[in-house]
Amino acid sequence: YYVKGHGANNEHAGTLLKVSADGTDISVVATGFRWPNGSGAGPNGELTVADQQGTWVPSSRVDLVKKGGFYGFMNAHHRKKAPTAYDGPLCWIPHKVDNSCGGQAWNTSDKWGPFKGHMVHCSYGKCTLFLVLQENVGGVDQAGIFQFPFKFQSGGMRARFNPHDGQLYVSGLKGWQTSGAKDGCLQRVRFTGAKVSMPRSLNIHENGIRVGFTQQLDKELAEDLDSWQIEQWNYQWTSKYGSKEYKVSEPSATGHDKVEVRSARLLLGGREVFLEIPNLAPVMQMKIEFDLETANGDEMIGALHNTIHALGPAL
Repeated sequence: YYVKGHGANNEHAGTLLKVSADGTDISVVATGFRWPNGSGAGPNGELTVADQQGTWVPSSRVDLVKKGGFYGFMNAHHRKKAPTAYDGPLCWIPHKVDNSCGGQAWNTSDKWGPFKGHMVHCSYGKCTLFLVLQENVGGVDQAGIFQFPFKFQSGGMRARFNPHDGQLYVSGLKGWQTSGAKDGCLQRVRFTGAKVSMPRSLNIHENGIRVGFTQQLDKELAEDLDSWQIEQWNYQWTSKYGSKEYKVSEPSATGHDKVEVRSARLLLGGREVFLEIPNLAPVMQMKIEFDLETANGDEMIGALHNTIHALGPAL
């Protein structure tokens, strides 16, 4: 499988393609990609593509691709009749968080800390790596991302987990629209055995949001509403280059809406927090900021960025 940008004016421009094992056949899996930089293949047949903000792409997006899908870029829809809607991404990413996406990879071993089964996503533009917190709600896939606390020497392009040592290896380049310090890099992201203090799961419910962590949390801080700040916004899908950020409460007005957190409750032996949120609804972009400590007193401060397509049963 490989993905092409839209630059060439032919039937394969802006498509994800499947090539037969003997190389004699090529077929289109999905259409509507603008300038994707890399893709990913999961252990259970998953295919991912991450596209770049621009015309018909409001912001960076990570797609879990379905056969026959159309992913938004109208200049490469390759349909007899122009579509009026698109398949939504697994997750939208704000442009300032990842201005130019790289590829994805899956961890399938126990050798890379507490993240077995997780996907990671590279940012070429910001030289960073994100943990993807994915869930399926009634057949609908959605996710959030959380940035690992380090940067690569160059823009992260391709990532692979080595089946021999179980560690992640990332290759990168420096070029257009990246903050990379060096012309290129090949770097290893190694689990040292030390404690990891990060989010590890994200679940959306009709009555709130459940966030799981790798460590037990300090109960007082976890249940303090001042430890949590949530805001949300939408984008507009148009032929303009990218999109401004628009209020959910007033779709034509730019800005963000604050999200009320009514209560916070520690669950699962102190490793999960359920945030009770009234009137929760699907939204293109949400930001969940937290200022916490582990039960051992280690600081845990950060932000999740997620997309909500569907709500699971109330908790």
